[in-house]
Amino acid sequence: MKRKAKFLGKKINKPFFITSKWDEKDMQEYLTLNKRPILYVKSLTKRYFAKKLPAIQQISFNVFPGEFHAFIGANGAGKTTTIKCLIGAYINWNGTILVNGFKNSMEFAKRKLGYIPENARFPEKLSSLKYLQWMTMLSGLTRKNAKSFAVSKLKSLKMWSLRHKSPNSFSSGQKKKILLAQALIHDPDVIIMDEPVANLDPKARTEFFDLLMELKKKGKAIFISSHVLAELDRYADSATILDGGKIIYSGDKHTLIKKFVSYQYEVATNNDKLAHKYFLKKHIKYRKSNARDITVVDFHNDANAYACQKELIRKGIVFERFLKIEPSLDQVYNKLIVKGSVDTQEE
Repeated sequence: MKRKAKFLGKKINKPFFITSKWDEKDMQEYLTLNKRPILYVKSLTKRYFAKKLPAIQQISFNVFPGEFHAFIGANGAGKTTTIKCLIGAYINWNGTILVNGFKNSMEFAKRKLGYIPENARFPEKLSSLKYLQWMTMLSGLTRKNAKSFAVSKLKSLKMWSLRHKSPNSFSSGQKKKILLAQALIHDPDVIIMDEPVANLDPKARTEFFDLLMELKKKGKAIFISSHVLAELDRYADSATILDGGKIIYSGDKHTLIKKFVSYQYEVATNNDKLAHKYFLKKHIKYRKSNARDITVVDFHNDANAYACQKELIRKGIVFERFLKIEPSLDQVYNKLIVKGSVDTQEE
């Protein structure tokens, strides 16, 4: 017999609502969202014993299905603390964490969440096949279905030839693949990763991100903490930036980058001498780029850029390149960060 709980005058079968710790105001806010996030974090605060400053303070962000979300911050900014709260490794914190609308401590929520830690550790005497089979059985599958899952995952990850070897003998990239397979056992909606590509060589990093992008195409949300912002810039749809335990931005990545966009363009023509002479006459700043035959021109606004381009074309200039320069995620991050680590702040 299913237990039912009353909330806002309605009967709801979801067991999540049977809790005395639930904040009704946050629940009302969640229910009114037009687009429901798979991961909903509101006013999350975590303090460590004997420390005056909280490790994270009043942080709020959302992660949506099929989204690649970059979680960025300096060492000590609170990234790992947040992740440990999300996955349930920490239970003493204040705030709200929902996974697909369920409190993250609930069994249903845990089944919707996959986790890949930074460091891989495996039992000494189990092969990769046996390890995945046993972990799958612990998740509730029968022995037969568990073996079928382990076999299919090792084959899809192109690691079938290593099925009889211990994961402890694998390369860092191969270990991450085993952890990814483990995280997918219960078909989660969101996969949380803490520095998953640390110590991986370039080929292994590319292979790992390719696997994540395939999962993203299937509607999985990817939540990844990493210091390699150049890679995150290539894959991320959205980002949350932590500074000193507080959020300074959370939302669409392109919206963030637009806030810092300049009006500099990379320009290459068939007659740079004539183009430079025109720039000087119009008091337009320019400089030669490190790249061959590229001039970086500051037009101050887009309208001025297109007017100059039109005039130069009228003068017989042929443009081989006319490209607006957008700042990278790394450049934006460096402009935003002030405090960095919580541990370096004055109490």
